[in-house]
Amino acid sequence: MRLPAVVSVTEMQPSDVALVDRVLPLSRLDQQVEEGSTYLVAWEDDRPVGHAHIAWGGTHLGLPEIQDVFVLPERRRRGLATRLTEAAEAKARERGWESISLSVSRDGNAAARLLYETLGYVDAGTDPVRVTGTIMLRGQPFAVDDTLLYLTKAL
Repeated sequence: MRLPAVVSVTEMQPSDVALVDRVLPLSRLDQQVEEGSTYLVAWEDDRPVGHAHIAWGGTHLGLPEIQDVFVLPERRRRGLATRLTEAAEAKARERGWESISLSVSRDGNAAARLLYETLGYVDAGTDPVRVTGTIMLRGQPFAVDDTLLYLTKAL
């Protein structure tokens, strides 16, 4: 009989990057290096299974912004995105922030929107932001066509 995996969420360290990058899409790794942002990694035992990125500055609302929450498809619906989001909130609280923000696709990710609303996020009161064209992620072009809703949560 196999014991259940031990799940933990930690801040990604430089020594973790190679392993995590082989398993998870670290789309904002360049931002972490250039802007001092934070990647949190969810681990099942010693295997990375999800991540969340926290941008501390230069965000749409001027608040810390949770971005790029990702959980491996075979590990979804087990509470890992909740754990990652709650860990990001705790990091913001530790840094003295009273609110945190995130964006979610208006039309394309109903499950994420429901999760964030369940966790207490509310509409930020700003107009939706249309994002189209090509953005660069880790030096590679990525086509986008989405409308983002910004949500906030008091910490």
